[in-house]
Amino acid sequence: MRNKLLTFIFGFSAVLTFAQKKEIYLNDDLFQITQAEFKKTYEPYKFYNLRFELDTLIANVKVQRIRKGKISNELLNSIKSELSTISGDTIPNNNFIIINYYHGLDRCNSSGDKSYARAAYKRFLKKLKKVKNISQFFMYKSLEGTKEYGKQLNWIKDEFGTIEKIFLPLQYPCGSYVLIDLDGNYYVQKGEYNLEEIIDLLIDTKTTFANHE
Repeated sequence: MRNKLLTFIFGFSAVLTFAQKKEIYLNDDLFQITQAEFKKTYEPYKFYNLRFELDTLIANVKVQRIRKGKISNELLNSIKSELSTISGDTIPNNNFIIINYYHGLDRCNSSGDKSYARAAYKRFLKKLKKVKNISQFFMYKSLEGTKEYGKQLNWIKDEFGTIEKIFLPLQYPCGSYVLIDLDGNYYVQKGEYNLEEIIDLLIDTKTTFANHE
């Protein structure tokens, strides 16, 4: 259903070339909601709004910053196999997965002090070495802009769009991350984040991956 809706959103302009612009409202699962539901007050640290303006359609999406859930063992094994193939690094069965995801250049990440960002990633990698049983990947959808974060980051491409399709269907500002535990429970942060919080989340994995929101 979600894929059909995405196709509808980005193909709508071709159908209604001469029609008046239509405005629709979607929730985080990309299902259509009413304008009233979209404008309902939410805590800003839990939700934010994205606006996509096309030729004949305006799509407003209320994004839930943090999402938890669980994927099947079959899908988990498929993701692990794909990540291992693309990166060349085998993922041990007892390892948690961390994916720092770069959607591409946007207003959020195209400005600011990149020297600060490079230093932050350097600290992150240093602390990550002290955490046991993890497999970490820097993944991109669009490579443009990744060089600004330093040569210490080994970027791999989301070759088949798997991570995007399952966890991150839109381009969220300044990147996102995905954490997956041994049983397929996941924790996703959509949009700008602090690298340090990933380390904190890995300290108490039972709480982090508890399937409630």
